[in-house]
Amino acid sequence: MVARWIANLLLALMLLGLGLAIHHVLTVTDAPATLTGIVPAGLRLIELERDGEPSIQLERTQDGWRLRQPMDLDADQEQVDRLLSVATAPVQRSFPAQSASLRELGLDPARLRLRLDNLPLGFGGLDPLGQSRYVYAPADGLVHLIEDRFYPRLIAPAIDYCSRKLLPRGQLPSYGTLNGVALSAVSLTTLNGLVAERVEPMTGELNGDPVEVKFGDGTLLRFVVSADRRHWSRLDLKLRYVLSDSLLLALDPSAVDPGPPGLPSAATRPRTAVPASAPTPTEAPGPFAPADELTVTPAAEPAGAPPLVRLSPDHPAGSYGDESGPDQAPPVGFGAEPYKAPPAGFGVDPFAPGQGQGQDPDAEPPAQVPKAEITPSLRRY
Repeated sequence: MVARWIANLLLALMLLGLGLAIHHVLTVTDAPATLTGIVPAGLRLIELERDGEPSIQLERTQDGWRLRQPMDLDADQEQVDRLLSVATAPVQRSFPAQSASLRELGLDPARLRLRLDNLPLGFGGLDPLGQSRYVYAPADGLVHLIEDRFYPRLIAPAIDYCSRKLLPRGQLPSYGTLNGVALSAVSLTTLNGLVAERVEPMTGELNGDPVEVKFGDGTLLRFVVSADRRHWSRLDLKLRYVLSDSLLLALDPSAVDPGPPGLPSAATRPRTAVPASAPTPTEAPGPFAPADELTVTPAAEPAGAPPLVRLSPDHPAGSYGDESGPDQAPPVGFGAEPYKAPPAGFGVDPFAPGQGQGQDPDAEPPAQVPKAEITPSLRRY
């Protein structure tokens, strides 16, 4: 009985060993070769050149991949991973480059050129039989055939490699404003983690509210935000970040701009005082000059006395105060508005003798009240 159990155990071990051997043959020994044989995690630099398209250069940094050309900003990690999958593409077949015409295969010159660190690759046309893509590797002098499903990842536009994150990675905003009013700390935290639905070129008219975001090193990003807070146009890169939902920005007018290190901000920078002996400009400012350019000369007051505010009194009808001289005729007109003529019949008693229907025909006609003229200085527009 014991011998039978031992025999069954040996048979089970043999079957297990045979299964492991078959698995090794199928997954390791007969595994197809990859296009480059390198591990994408070890790559540091990617360069992509296409005919008629701007060159794309990507560099791995401590904070992740960064797009260096055609613009300098954070790269979209998912798009870079799709591009790096080309490095591990399975090779269906390979043959020496000398045994074929590279020009007929679209490899001389190559339609698309990819450089992974120091490894150059050229991508050509399609194999008419298997619809596979020709790839030339000058390092080993071979032409490889890979599946064509990797090619669309190589012809993606450069804007697809731009990060959809609104603010740069690895930097925390220290201050921000909307229309010149400071944003709250909650709004700055929201902006730091904001990811747009898509990024597109900034085209058309630029309408919206200005938003500025400052970082601890003094870096300043400027945006123009639409009224619904869904479209954020970055001015320096001419990019527009489109959000899926509207964003509510809370304001905090009491927030203080910390300014860049060692350099106070404009709000806290002391202003230069104007000496009291400085000459007063003789030329008066224009009517549309800014308020800070207007010169106001206050009346001299005794030292220590509070400033006096003098108001010109309203002149009721029939009173002219001290401003009218003894020989000056009272202004004609209606009430306190001498430029207006009184209504017809105003001040005439129809029941007085000589008025109305009982008026004496031989009596002298009443003096006509002259109409007031509207002078240019009193004309209303």
